[in-house]
Amino acid sequence: MTDIKQSGNGDIDLSTNDLFYSESTEQHQRDILLAGKGHFKETPLVGVSAIDYLNDESPDNFLRAVRKEFTRDGMKVKSLALKAGELSINATYPE
Repeated sequence: MTDIKQSGNGDIDLSTNDLFYSESTEQHQRDILLAGKGHFKETPLVGVSAIDYLNDESPDNFLRAVRKEFTRDGMKVKSLALKAGELSINATYPE
């Protein structure tokens, strides 16, 4: 998917003094992971709110929520894993 390029912290990337379009699947994944329900006006039911899962004993509920939200957004989720605190995502939008 193509969208306006964002910097690493989610701001619009204006390093070229202009808007730049680029592949945005990872940006969308980051936005969905960080956003909570109600953060997007147009789609208030989208969002995982990853911070809410920080103290969970098992990552199963978190991974289930991520898979559900990515699928709801139209991504095909091939694999999700949480190992040693690192989230591994293999999910793409159909072309």
